[in-house]
Amino acid sequence: MNAMPLMVAVLVAYLWIFRYRLRERFIRAYGLFFLILLIFASNKEYYGISATLSESTFSPLSLMRWGLLGWLVLQSWRVKPPPGFAVNLPLPMMATLLIGLMLLSGLHAEDTSYSMMRAASFALLTFALMRGLAFYLHNSVNCLRFFQFHYYTAWIALAPFLLLLFSGTGYGVTIIMGQYAGFFGNQNTIGAISAFLTPYVLFHWQVVAVKRWQKIVDLALLAVVLTGVWLSGSRNGTICTILGIVTWFFIVNLQSRLKIIVAGVLLLAGIIFFPSLQNDLTRFVRKGTDKSAAVTDLRTQLTEERRYEMWTGVWPRFWERKMTGYGFAQSHLLVHEFTNDHEAGRSLHNSYLEIFGDLGLPGLVLLGLIIWLVALKSIGIITQRTAALERQISGVFIAGFVIGSFNAVFESWMFSVGNLISLLYWTSVTGIVARTALQTESVADGVAGPGLPRPLMPGYAPSGNYLTADRATSTH
Repeated sequence: MNAMPLMVAVLVAYLWIFRYRLRERFIRAYGLFFLILLIFASNKEYYGISATLSESTFSPLSLMRWGLLGWLVLQSWRVKPPPGFAVNLPLPMMATLLIGLMLLSGLHAEDTSYSMMRAASFALLTFALMRGLAFYLHNSVNCLRFFQFHYYTAWIALAPFLLLLFSGTGYGVTIIMGQYAGFFGNQNTIGAISAFLTPYVLFHWQVVAVKRWQKIVDLALLAVVLTGVWLSGSRNGTICTILGIVTWFFIVNLQSRLKIIVAGVLLLAGIIFFPSLQNDLTRFVRKGTDKSAAVTDLRTQLTEERRYEMWTGVWPRFWERKMTGYGFAQSHLLVHEFTNDHEAGRSLHNSYLEIFGDLGLPGLVLLGLIIWLVALKSIGIITQRTAALERQISGVFIAGFVIGSFNAVFESWMFSVGNLISLLYWTSVTGIVARTALQTESVADGVAGPGLPRPLMPGYAPSGNYLTADRATSTH
């Protein structure tokens, strides 16, 4: 029995959003590309999508994904540059060099056509984000529309499936090896996507929800997200979700920063001075893995992981071609001989190590410089004195950047354009770039009573100056 009606319901919900809530061409194009990636991330066959429709390069859904990426690129080209928008030269220069290296590496790749195709797709996505989305997110009102879409996603892709699980029917809910995966085809996928969506829910709870019942609804949604992450048993997803919450509150106000520092010091002291707490933490981190008697602490846990087995196996092979790599999207093929787990062996489970295997030290250095420059921009946002709303907007993007940068240590999605997690990460990076471009246009700049484009749910309307934005300016 498949659960095709639930997939239909998800599609109808998004189409309703595009028709009645998000009416601008660019955000619709982004939303449609997001939706096709969401479908690919789902447990497709369970929801009535056969492998013949999605698995091959020229399958109908794969061609649709390419078509929607092209539509997003076209709409990005049409977005007009906002007045005063300027990005420091080093970051776009590093990104251009990295993409150029990806394309050139295809010439010596074992599968040249596949390598070039993957590099071209990432180049197109980069153009769409740095041209279209960066211009769009330069305006704070547009950021609120962008947040609106992701807030809806939490309601559509996360909440109904947890309710179905607790209803006792189990209809439409994916369970893998006893671990909850909800709408998705992998428990780690729901963990990572939930982590990325959490800052958007936090923003809505703090900024948009005004009445008491509205805040209760958002807290209930937040509880749904966190419960889903916990039931998934995804260690990486759980840690990333906590990182996202901590980062967002750290940025929003000084009081939270002090609390976080105190909590961190106490936790560290507890791990150091209380062995029982260290053992409890070790058991949590080891959740779902083989219970070996050799594992006694966090250090020995690392050596037991299959990921570590793969990493140590491929490292000497990668080092042999440390200056050139094996070609973009090629090095993961070397993993199979170092693991008996064919499911885990389909990828390297480390985006940084994989880019080293693909492009060698030049690629790894360029990626490191890009992340370093984005981190510096994030620090600049945190340390400068800005309005509360501007700080909350930037906090969502920075939280996403932190979540993704950590998650990529254990997963290989960073340069996979067909992966929804990759899109969520690079849109966060783009948001940071847009918010640090010169002369960012605030919600309050030159607009009479601006705010959200429309209530995010029936009856929602921000208070104070955050009224509806029908009269607000836009970047295109």
